[in-house]
Amino acid sequence: MQRLQSLLGALVTVALVGCGAPDGTEFTGQHAGLDTAPFNVTLNKPATASASQSPFQPAYAVDGNITDDASRWCPGIYNSTRQLDIDLQGTFDLIRMELYTGFRDTKPIQHYEVSYDDGTGWKLIPGASQSANTSIAVSTTFTQTVTAKKVRLTCLDPLADNCRVKEFWVFGSPSGGTANLPPVANAGPDASLTLPANSLTLSGSATDADGTIASLAWTQVSGPTATLSGANTATLSVSGLSAGVSTFRLTATDNTGATASDTVSVTVTAPAVVTNIALNKPVSAGSSSTTYVPAFAVDGSLTTRWESAYSFLTHNYFDVDLQGPHTVQSAELHLSTSTTASYAMTAFELQAWDGGCWKTLPGTVVEGNPLNSTLKTLTFTTPVITTKVRLVCKDAPYCRLRELKLMGTPNAVLPTGPTTCAAGQQTVARGPRYDAAVFLPEAYNDDRTTQWPLIIALHGIGGSTLTVDHTAVLANPEGLAKQFNSASFRAQMQAIVISPNQRMPVTNSGNGWFNIPTLMGMLEDVKKNYRVDADRIYFTGLSGGANTSIDLAMLHTDTLAAIVPIALTSTPTNSPDVCDLKPQPIWAFHGALDTPSRSTSIKVWLDTKCGAGLSAMRAVTVYPNGGHNGATWDTAYADLALYDWLLQQRLSDRQ
Repeated sequence: MQRLQSLLGALVTVALVGCGAPDGTEFTGQHAGLDTAPFNVTLNKPATASASQSPFQPAYAVDGNITDDASRWCPGIYNSTRQLDIDLQGTFDLIRMELYTGFRDTKPIQHYEVSYDDGTGWKLIPGASQSANTSIAVSTTFTQTVTAKKVRLTCLDPLADNCRVKEFWVFGSPSGGTANLPPVANAGPDASLTLPANSLTLSGSATDADGTIASLAWTQVSGPTATLSGANTATLSVSGLSAGVSTFRLTATDNTGATASDTVSVTVTAPAVVTNIALNKPVSAGSSSTTYVPAFAVDGSLTTRWESAYSFLTHNYFDVDLQGPHTVQSAELHLSTSTTASYAMTAFELQAWDGGCWKTLPGTVVEGNPLNSTLKTLTFTTPVITTKVRLVCKDAPYCRLRELKLMGTPNAVLPTGPTTCAAGQQTVARGPRYDAAVFLPEAYNDDRTTQWPLIIALHGIGGSTLTVDHTAVLANPEGLAKQFNSASFRAQMQAIVISPNQRMPVTNSGNGWFNIPTLMGMLEDVKKNYRVDADRIYFTGLSGGANTSIDLAMLHTDTLAAIVPIALTSTPTNSPDVCDLKPQPIWAFHGALDTPSRSTSIKVWLDTKCGAGLSAMRAVTVYPNGGHNGATWDTAYADLALYDWLLQQRLSDRQ
């Protein structure tokens, strides 16, 4: 809704009064008791101010000049009282005002009060003051007529702002006259339609403070021609609208002939065309053949393809970045190496990024697809609004995709409010590097912008976190994952925790070492899967997992904010890269019944043999009754002081 300013009429009035009407007390005496049209009673009247900045004097605010920026009053900055007083030199019934502020087209006064003095003291004029003004030109009709001898404008903006007043006009008639208040028209809120819908009803209204509304009239003032019905009533029926913006004006006339208008716009848009929104968009994959790269699956050709690298693990992924919000309705998957080859994926699903995690799209889970079924069309149960779509391939050792077509429309509005990720509990996530137990903090879903610290926790070479089939977290997992059996611990953990399982889905027995490049690849996957604060990434581990955390820190100290090795079994001081640990925040834990010198020797080495100054490693915590067992690592991981320290460590603090 866009209200019409009365500037033109006001200028005409000022010109007439300035040229032919006397001012001061003579004017009041001449018109007392007569029906007189409202005029600017502040024009060229005596003006004073609590403070003024030379050369911008109070008289400039009532000289009728709104075009010259040099003709304005400024009180100067840091004057605690900034008031402009105007002596009307008579008694007038005031009905409205126009205020022009700022410098050129900027810096309007935002917070001001308007008062009047009828000879008994200053009082606020009802409906005149504002606290959040954004316009350099403000026209205000008072909510009731006031009788005044003086008027005052008080600027309440911050002291550092110079309150610039170009003109302060107040309109009224000599007291005792019967000035008519114009009506107020309201055409209603702006509206929008999407074709083929081409009609709607506009509901307007009008009021008159001192009389009645005699008539209403709607007209179309711009846009493609439409058909109007009920143009002389408050409710206008509009039909035959076409694409574009159409503007309609409601004019109200009161019982004395005064008028007021208001406009409303109707935006009509053509329906969006459903197309393949994945075509040539940026893509990535959990793993890829060097020959059959991800981009081949969105290039529009069915003779090229993406193919994963050979892997025993399932749940490889193929991500499409839509580069902005889109509404996605369906998908078309061209599988295998050709139309006739029997290498189609047998189990897969589509997921959409929901602002905090990936959520499976209803109607897209496929199990038992025949190897020779090379075309699969999936219509979503409900269209989804998202910025990214993921294909999850549950096959091994290969996944083959010739083309992924996502049918949808652009320019959707992303959802707001909380997300619906599995937070406050430990769940299982499958992936192309390691399957893992995953914990998201209880407050993770509260908003869509907060990024969270990430802890990657490694079990020992003989431990595990998941069941053999990798579908559930063990009842008694090894390492940090075990602590999430406690409800109080879950409630207090304020980080994303990933506990990868270094086991193929066959057995949890024997020994298995985590692979550093695979862990770093998994870290990149986690960044894609959750809202991770890259400034606060931590690794911890026990036994063999502790050794790996040390090796990671030596190789990737520029990525890790801190590490927590527990029950270390290796001898890092034998590594030529050991001094790379000096700036790395480290808090090591060990059992006195184990071999605590394995950890304490690192601290001594870093402090004394790796350059001047102490290292960033803390003193090692040694448990008197701890051995190479849960008495050490379970005790350490249950200590909340560990996380108080850990989550304060930031990579940026040492860069």
